[in-house]
Amino acid sequence: MFSKVFGHLSSVVVEKVVVDDAALVFTARTATREAACPGCGTVSARIHGGYRRRLADLAVAGQRAVIDLAVRRFRCRAAECGRRTFVEQVDGLTERFARRTPSLRRTLERIALALAGRPGSRLAAHLSIGTSPNSLLRLLRRLPDEQPGAAPRVMGVDDFAFKKGHVYGTIIMDMETGEPVDVLPDRTADTLIAWLRGHPGAEVVCRDRASAYAEAVRTVCPDATQVADRYHLWMNLCEAVEKCVGEHRKCLTEPTEDTTAAATGQGADAAAEEMPAPAEGLRAIKRRERHAAVHALYDKGVQIEVIAQTLGLDRKTVRRYAHAATPDDAYSGTGSRRYGQVHTYSPYLHRRWNEGCTDAARLHAEIVELGYRGSKRTVRRHLQEIRASGKPAPDKPKELTVRKATWLITAHPDKIYESNVLKRKQLIARCPELDAVADCVRDFAQMMTERRGKDLDSWLTRAENTGLKPLRSLARGLRHDFDAVTAGLTLEWSSGKVEGNVNRVKRIKRDGYGRAGFDLLRRQILLAD
Repeated sequence: MFSKVFGHLSSVVVEKVVVDDAALVFTARTATREAACPGCGTVSARIHGGYRRRLADLAVAGQRAVIDLAVRRFRCRAAECGRRTFVEQVDGLTERFARRTPSLRRTLERIALALAGRPGSRLAAHLSIGTSPNSLLRLLRRLPDEQPGAAPRVMGVDDFAFKKGHVYGTIIMDMETGEPVDVLPDRTADTLIAWLRGHPGAEVVCRDRASAYAEAVRTVCPDATQVADRYHLWMNLCEAVEKCVGEHRKCLTEPTEDTTAAATGQGADAAAEEMPAPAEGLRAIKRRERHAAVHALYDKGVQIEVIAQTLGLDRKTVRRYAHAATPDDAYSGTGSRRYGQVHTYSPYLHRRWNEGCTDAARLHAEIVELGYRGSKRTVRRHLQEIRASGKPAPDKPKELTVRKATWLITAHPDKIYESNVLKRKQLIARCPELDAVADCVRDFAQMMTERRGKDLDSWLTRAENTGLKPLRSLARGLRHDFDAVTAGLTLEWSSGKVEGNVNRVKRIKRDGYGRAGFDLLRRQILLAD
């Protein structure tokens, strides 16, 4: 039984086992009379001396285990060997300069690969094989770094963030096996070009819409088939749809009886007299002011970076306003999710306002009890138009948000409830432009799911003829990457496995936060299960 449980001790003589509160100590000695020199391989039986080694071992029944082993030092008999003496090593039990058994070292390596330093150290303490975070990181850095000899036949490449918005790296995958192949320190075309030249053999390259990767593959592997990822293609389409909905957000308001009567000519004069002109929202005013301020400098030739520093705006924001002919063109269609939540509580807020409660802080406290999770500032901003008008809160018609309308147009028909199906029909009936957008979305979805990449050219022509700027811009971008997009809509390959590993990288980064340099992060990505 002892030999089965402690098989790694079968080659030594265990003299006694001492159990105390600190550890389980195995006192043992070697039984060999000769050993081979690690330098020249000469077998020697000349004993020079001996000493005792204490090796940490795997815990036994939750008790820390230590092996107190007596080993011999031999003299090397070969005159030409540079070693005069050497210490015998026991296979499976000892290693040169090691204070752990190989089985314990392998266990700690797997813990370090799975959890990195501090989390791994906490787990090891629970397993009674305590070690420090630094020791685990050192074990990781000692693992062999095997460089791939050639690129996989079907290669996937994508970027991931070391620091989101600032520093990015690149992960390369074997799409046939799903295993990571290499990690690059940035996402530039030059770095990938150098890697591809040193690792030939890629025939199919799955990537996102990044131009740097496309340029690198065209430069080094002109005959390789580039495959644009279908998820990113659908995401690009949804972004274009969101911009289209943002441009026609006036159509999101569901008509009431009064507005329907006014539209049909019944009581149009009375409706015109009773309905005040819609007040310009605070966001629209801010957008118009920013557009004017940016163009006042941009039209004079001032650089975008200088404008951003002058106005205290982000360069991307300045670029969006500078390239927009009108303030509405700069509207991205996206807004704060919490700001959208307050519209759910509009009927309650308007009713309480008309009852005489105009304190935004008190109203915020009341809707928080009903489940609202936004801020007081959002509620105050939501009520600002009513306060400025000096009139009772109107019974606002139900209005779709840009996000909800985009979802209604892009969602799978089988995943929409019957009430939302009716809202979708009413929306596209009110707005012919969004009806055309919905038709384009439906045809693109069918083309993507049925792998009909041959129909891409006709779809692009149709999108360009809709007259909608976001769809025309999308079509222009897809034409620049036409071959890769066609392959993505035709072939079975996609970047799904790469995206899954990018998510795994995020977890590895969190575990090694503050300690994981590129060398350590690379080993964890490539070696962890």
